[in-house]
Amino acid sequence: MLGSITRPEVVIAGLYTADSELTVVGRTVALRPEQSAQLAAVLTPARRRHPWPDEISSYRWGGPDSKKPLIKVDRTVVVEVTADAATQAGQARHGMRYVRLRPDLRPEDLPVLAAELGAG
Repeated sequence: MLGSITRPEVVIAGLYTADSELTVVGRTVALRPEQSAQLAAVLTPARRRHPWPDEISSYRWGGPDSKKPLIKVDRTVVVEVTADAATQAGQARHGMRYVRLRPDLRPEDLPVLAAELGAG
């Protein structure tokens, strides 16, 4: 996620592959204040080794040299997003929209990322 754990600004969305690799599939547009507060209430810092880097290149989202610090959190929270069907290099081509928390779901309840979508 971008921002801080107490004030998330953007969700970096991921899905697991069949090989149990957590892969970035897109990012949300900027969260509204109430969405940020709702999400902050359930996030905890990553306690175990997180597979993502400390910075994320956002060349498609913020310019050719745009790197942002990535705030890594425990991989236990599921959120619902809406997204355009267009993808590029395995990621949503346009910003996703945060809809709501899904406390009724766990990450393992989500579909596995198809191999052809995760490549790139």
